[in-house]
Amino acid sequence: MGGVTPPTDAARLPVLLLDDHRVFTDLLAMSLGMQPDLACVAVAHSAREGLARAAAVDFAVAVIDLQLPDGGGLDLIPLLRALRPAARIVVLTAHPRPDLAERALGAGAVAFLGKDAPLTRILDAVRHADAANPVVEAGARPGGVELTHRELDVLRELGQGRDATRIAAALGISVHTARDHIKALMAKLGVHTQLDAVVSAERRGLITLGARY
Repeated sequence: MGGVTPPTDAARLPVLLLDDHRVFTDLLAMSLGMQPDLACVAVAHSAREGLARAAAVDFAVAVIDLQLPDGGGLDLIPLLRALRPAARIVVLTAHPRPDLAERALGAGAVAFLGKDAPLTRILDAVRHADAANPVVEAGARPGGVELTHRELDVLRELGQGRDATRIAAALGISVHTARDHIKALMAKLGVHTQLDAVVSAERRGLITLGARY
């Protein structure tokens, strides 16, 4: 009695997983293997191993983490695309922040999701996300605050703990102009103190305070 013919590996979308959390990759690889149209063809737990695997296997999608023991996932995106120009890069991270999303998409990723995203959403991104239709975690989409380049410069200086006088010296502007920029960005961020401005900007992903990714 005939039955349904199971899909062959050739009929499945080949996926490379790159993440140093072995339990996470094991579970995701198993989930991919349970899909009729997806297959995990390789798993790597470091940047070096990931590049070696990427050069050895044919993959259509790479799912990568941003934080790896020997390098940042952001730096891997263009390298993976150079090895497999047609491959799509999906980023899964424990830090789904707007600044990281912008950098990942700018480097060539087609999706940027938190690791706690629903499995269905991750699988949907693996299947369908592309440059024309990127998938981005809701909380990682850039907020409505638009700062000028100079205001961002001032904000970064504030994040380094500098006051208006030192900011003026660092940026080559007058103290009066530095204070005007501080007042403007505080108004845009909806805060009343310089400390609150730094905290709010860090939460929004506008600046990064000494973090490693």
